[in-house]
Amino acid sequence: MAAAVAFNILVAALPLLLLAIGISGYVLSAHVTDPAGAIVSAVVRTMPEGAEDLDAVGAVRGLVVSVLEQRSGFTVLGALIFTWLATRLVGTLRAVLRRIFDLARERGVLHGKLFDVLVVAVGASLLTLNLGVTVTFEAAVGFGVDVLGLGGDALSVAEWALGQGVALVSVWFLFLIVYRYIPAGRIPWRTSMVGATFAAVAHEALKVGFSWYAIDVADYTSTWGNVAVVALVFFWIYYEAVVFILGGEIAHMYASRQAEKVKVGAAS
Repeated sequence: MAAAVAFNILVAALPLLLLAIGISGYVLSAHVTDPAGAIVSAVVRTMPEGAEDLDAVGAVRGLVVSVLEQRSGFTVLGALIFTWLATRLVGTLRAVLRRIFDLARERGVLHGKLFDVLVVAVGASLLTLNLGVTVTFEAAVGFGVDVLGLGGDALSVAEWALGQGVALVSVWFLFLIVYRYIPAGRIPWRTSMVGATFAAVAHEALKVGFSWYAIDVADYTSTWGNVAVVALVFFWIYYEAVVFILGGEIAHMYASRQAEKVKVGAAS
């Protein structure tokens, strides 16, 4: 299942990301002097800690700048195509979560496709909103830093803590929405929160562990050379898919335990 999710992320998530970048460019260009920098900063937060060592930031920035330069074509002419391609990923997530939670109910072909289109539209909007909120929050924190006169190590710690906090909350909310609304049978909020909490924490731990492995142990830079960034992205997406599935399994196990407790209580 992780391989299927990872494959469809590679096929479908890029169009969604391009669409979100294009929309974000319109939104941020009126309020931020460097919209590309703001978008790159948000994207890099989801990547392993050592991505800078493999020049992943440069690759991401090149992609973002290219999209922003042609954003009218990406967001207007290509919106429908990108949306349709991204529905493939939503369909895969629905199938995986249906199997994890042992759901008998499933949406029909037409209903399922319309639902997938709606999820893509909402997802692109949430990505754009999250980016706007992040940029606004960072600006507010920067203003507070200037007022308080922080600098040096104190400023570095504040920036690191802000980045980690925003990344953790954003990823947790994303997992929560996916576990709650993607399956055909609505998953309870508490169950979804358990899965989202595990997946978000595991995601942050994976960022550190995978970075250490890829940079210091496997040494992708010497093994893969100029394509080290590509190799890093492929393996990173696969292990993120594993985290997503494990989060769903943890949530399902929690729901099963709660159901058993209710049955025992009713029997006694």
